[in-house]
Amino acid sequence: MNLGDWLAKLPPLHSWDGEKTWCTGGFDAEHFQQLKTFCATHLPTQPRILETGAGNSTIFFLFLSPVRLVSIEPNAGLFERIRSYCDAHDIPTNSLEAYSEGSEWVLPRIGGEAGAMPFDFVLIDGCHNFPNVFLDFFYGNYVLRPGGYIMIDDIQLHPSRELANMLGEQPEFELALDLGKALVFRRQPTASARTLGEWNSSPYIVRRSKKYEPGLRTRLRQMFQRS
Repeated sequence: MNLGDWLAKLPPLHSWDGEKTWCTGGFDAEHFQQLKTFCATHLPTQPRILETGAGNSTIFFLFLSPVRLVSIEPNAGLFERIRSYCDAHDIPTNSLEAYSEGSEWVLPRIGGEAGAMPFDFVLIDGCHNFPNVFLDFFYGNYVLRPGGYIMIDDIQLHPSRELANMLGEQPEFELALDLGKALVFRRQPTASARTLGEWNSSPYIVRRSKKYEPGLRTRLRQMFQRS
């Protein structure tokens, strides 16, 4: 199977109602088509890719012939469906490293690999709650090469939107692609630091924190007056 045939009929790999009904997931063919054009232009011929969450995004990344594809998703059955589909349609999965665990446990191990080559592209699409989105970003950014790309999906959800808002003002990052439901940011080639540093190095946090300062000072003053 080639990419065009797959795009024409994405497989229904997900069920949100106890396997009563099935769907193809959050990305549709138009999203993948835009991402295909982007990756062909900006990624190496055989990229190194990491994703939290899995599904048709995993199959899409396999079509890019990655030298390494790390996919982290607690639902082992989803990986079984992905592999079954790929086997049935002659899509090689030899580069896929599937982890059926929470990303909060797997990513620290990936980050601690001695001598591991950094990743070219990271997709954050796992648990969409606090603090998981930011944990995925912390470790994803830690293993991302300078000049690499990090994609945040489902920005209509508050935790993902907050992360996107922060990166939108972060000097080390620039918006590279807007898919509507997802944003791709590029880490500047000169940004060798693997973490963002303290809060005062993030313009978004500094700006947003100012709204709390007057109220905080008032409450502290009241506390000391009562004591």
